[in-house]
Amino acid sequence: MGTPIRHPLVDAVTARVVRVDGRGRVLRLSPPMADLLRRRRHRRRIVLVSSERSRLTVGLRSALVEAGAAWVVHDDRGDLRDGLTGRPYDAVDDAGIPVEELGVEKVEFPEIGPAVDTRVQLTIDLTVLHLPAHDMSLGGALETISQAVSGSLPVSWGVTEPMLSAWDRWALTQHARHAAPEPLRMLVEGPHLSATVTARVTEHGTEETMSITVDVVHPADGDSLDAGIDRLTGALAEIARDSLPTFALVVAREGEVDRCVCAVTYPPPNPVALLIGAPSVKRLGLDLTALPTGETVRVVGRPSLPAFVVPLGDASTPGWDALHQTLEAVGPERLATLVSPPLLQAWEEDLDEFDLLDESRVQGDASGSEAGDMEEGRDDSAS
Repeated sequence: MGTPIRHPLVDAVTARVVRVDGRGRVLRLSPPMADLLRRRRHRRRIVLVSSERSRLTVGLRSALVEAGAAWVVHDDRGDLRDGLTGRPYDAVDDAGIPVEELGVEKVEFPEIGPAVDTRVQLTIDLTVLHLPAHDMSLGGALETISQAVSGSLPVSWGVTEPMLSAWDRWALTQHARHAAPEPLRMLVEGPHLSATVTARVTEHGTEETMSITVDVVHPADGDSLDAGIDRLTGALAEIARDSLPTFALVVAREGEVDRCVCAVTYPPPNPVALLIGAPSVKRLGLDLTALPTGETVRVVGRPSLPAFVVPLGDASTPGWDALHQTLEAVGPERLATLVSPPLLQAWEEDLDEFDLLDESRVQGDASGSEAGDMEEGRDDSAS
């Protein structure tokens, strides 16, 4: 059975897994769960086991994935399967077998019921770099996106759930600074928003990585996806003008009203937009002629720090082909080096060479009228 692990959440320990039984309808990243996921596991994988009626919060799902843990569902038929992928298991211990040891034999996945009563949502994965200044503040891009897409702002944050602290960008920033040099993942909630924010504070600056799920709702537009994409595109333009984003991928999907994750099947997600931030444009030497959708790309940001917002799909058009073509044009291998953390370490030479962080600060203090002209449409001089 292996060596016992003393922890209040652990229900069983085998040679392969540390088993935790989730007994609630909504499973959250509680302080004990966060503590367990942070511990060294050696060769054992933490496996959360629940019924198929349980659901995971965005915070718990993110923490499980980051820790390399698994969610195993014990369904009403008595069968076991991975709650995120649907892969069947004969026993909970099978969830502890490394993927590379599973072999290449074809697996017959079980039929899984479809999601019901879903709502239109956008998920945004975004990274922003910040100058190492005393007045640096996290959470600005998150507020901009939440306000644009849902007409609401975050209301609470914390490192575990439930989140007991009222939304406060200064407190969020100070918490990240006190954790330095270790990166810190924080959770954020609002009436139509669930997000994780990971901050890595270094002497070179701060890397803020967000994974955001926001409901597409608006007093005038309702849940119109295309209207939501338009509003988000404007928000990305504002972020590129006021800060220094590197990349953002926007995906439309159907999700739960409470934005939790259930062990059901959802309609396929649809990538709808890609932001290539100014540091990426500069490092890759990109111009519009290199992009397959150059005629529809929106040039945003500031005149000497241009960024590109690439439209991919919409409510009636899948964006996968456009995404693959754009990534191929940029170069997958080169792109991988730009999105692998820690970004500030990987970009240190470029930031020094181009002085991008300082240039961002200087231009941010200047009048935005010239930059505002870029946001109205494509910069024809760059084509």
